[in-house]
Amino acid sequence: MEPSPKDTTTQKKKRAICDRCKFPKEKACICKALPDTPLSALFNRCRVIVLQHPHELRRKNRSLPLVELALFGQHLSQTEQQNSSTSDDDFVMTTIVGRRIGEKSDDAVLKLLSDPNEVVVLVFPHPNAMDLEDGLALAESKIKFTSQNQEGETKSATNTASPDGNLSGKKMTLIFIDASWKHAKEMDNKTEAAGVWPKHLIRVQLTPSTSSTSNQEETSNDAFVQRRFQIRAPPSPDHLSTAECLAWIASRVEGNSDIYEGIMKVLDYMVELWRGFARPDGDKRKGGGSFTDGDGCREMTQKRRKITSNKK
Repeated sequence: MEPSPKDTTTQKKKRAICDRCKFPKEKACICKALPDTPLSALFNRCRVIVLQHPHELRRKNRSLPLVELALFGQHLSQTEQQNSSTSDDDFVMTTIVGRRIGEKSDDAVLKLLSDPNEVVVLVFPHPNAMDLEDGLALAESKIKFTSQNQEGETKSATNTASPDGNLSGKKMTLIFIDASWKHAKEMDNKTEAAGVWPKHLIRVQLTPSTSSTSNQEETSNDAFVQRRFQIRAPPSPDHLSTAECLAWIASRVEGNSDIYEGIMKVLDYMVELWRGFARPDGDKRKGGGSFTDGDGCREMTQKRRKITSNKK
């Protein structure tokens, strides 16, 4: 029996997929934009937990996989991310897919969050959230206080220094929510109602800029500027994708602008490729255009600030 014309036209040749970045090799491979050395080696003062809504896994234009590529040099499953660490709390980033913390979380994460000696920062808008700078200053002071207490108890016999000179090796835990704004609020509320958020949780949010970035004075290359991940349309230029939010705050905590610039180089390259696929008439159907932003930091706005570097 011969195939019908419909059958022959629907049989499309499979595109070759890059083994490393998992994007189509010929037109969408982003490997040339990845850092020569994975950025995970630069994380000495903080670790990242991302609570991701299940719906985000269906999106082809999400930003979090680009962060994974920049940090690890390849896509890692949640299990692989955990296996890459030497202990339960020695990870750079782990992703929890679920509608709240605790739903499908690993025991090590729950143990970390429940430890009163850990400093945990949730980056998400809330009536009780502090300005980012004030919140991080509070978190850093708590780490210093806890480290001094531990040093006094052990007389530094068991204390080890991290590569950046952090004497106790204690890290700040940063939590981000990766979801649409509606889902992100639900996820925060559900986690709070379940009593999973730590009692000592520090809530922070980015503060709206008081003027347009176009009217602001240009600063050096390590300054945080307007949103650059334009694949998913934001409500305003001040709104950030999860990747941009994570990159900026991790850079701020580590005092290393290489983290921000390394992640943004990957995002910028993907945006450049995406624009090449856009339809010239601006049609937002298949073939190009922008999409509704589904990142959890979409309601988080930012001031144009400079990353203070620890590098000499």
